This record gives sequence, C-alpha cells and structure tokens, in this order.
Amino acid sequence: MKMRKKYLIMIIITFVVFVCGCSRSNTNIDKYLKSGEIIDSYAKEFMPSIEELPKYKDISYKYNKESVLWYTSDAMTLVVEYDDETYKSEKEKLSKRYTFLSEKIPFDEEGLYIIPEYEFSINSYDFKVIEESDNDDTYYPKSFGMIGTSDDKKSIAYLYFYDFDLDYIGDKGEQLSMANFVKEYFKYDF
Repeated sequence: MKMRKKYLIMIIITFVVFVCGCSRSNTNIDKYLKSGEIIDSYAKEFMPSIEELPKYKDISYKYNKESVLWYTSDAMTLVVEYDDETYKSEKEKLSKRYTFLSEKIPFDEEGLYIIPEYEFSINSYDFKVIEESDNDDTYYPKSFGMIGTSDDKKSIAYLYFYDFDLDYIGDKGEQLSMANFVKEYFKYDF
C-alpha cells in the first residue's frame, strides 16, 4: 500500500510539472547568443554583437525559457547603458540599422492582432517593434525583435522573442498588450 501511494504521488507531481510547466533563466553574459538554444540562431541577425558595441557604462543580459506541456518560448534581453554622448549617438544609429513597424498587424476579423502595438512604453523605456525583412528570420509573432530606448537611463534595450507555436499577442480589446507581453515573457525589470 505504501508503494502505491509513493507511485501515485510521483505520478501526480510529474503531471503537475508537465501541465503547469517550468521556466529557466540565465543572466550570464558569457552565454549571450551562445545558450545552445534555437533562439540564438534567430537572434544573431538582430541582436548586436557585444564586441561591436562602443564603450558602455553597464550591460545586462537575461535569457528566459518557458515550457508548458510541449510548448516552449524563448526571450532574450540585452540592455546597454551609455554615457550621454554615446547614448545619443547610438540611439541615432538605430533608425539607420533597423526599420520599425508603422502599423498594427491584424490576425483576424474578430479584433485579434499578431502585433497589437508597434510602439509602446514600459516605465521610462519607449519600445518599437522591428519590421520584417527578406534577409532575417522575423516571422510575427513567432520570431521578432524589439528595441527600447530610455533617455532617463541613457540605455538601449534589445529584445528578441521566439515561440513557433504563438499565433497572436494579447486578447481582444486588451489594453497595453505589448507591455504585458514583454513583462510576461522577458521578465526584466525595466
């Protein structure tokens, strides 16, 4: 009888972990674009190389992997803080290096959106979603990048997301859906 209880408890625990999922985070900058996960190959076209960045005051990195059943999502964040002059210069270069979305991307006629907001804010950061191009791996909302700038913190945040099972972001009529999306998946304190 004791053996049955142990097996039953083990099965229940396994089931709960399997259904509820688990998450994993990494903040080791040495693993930046070298985590061994599929997101690395997609993000390399978008995320800056640390070696190519100008002199910075501070840099932080966070990688998150969320798993529920067989669905997984990966989110990568790189935030670079500069002195005032370098920040202004790097912020200006963003519009030369990247093309940004200029409109929402609808999913269906029922008010759902693949990308519900092409610009949004979280605290002092103003974010823009990067536009798809023929020479990268952007495929909304499954694989795409965003850039946030904070004039207050003199920081630029590079975010990349990958989840090949995601069909749309937010719910019909949801306010701040992109900000909520970033908070949920990236788990970074902006």
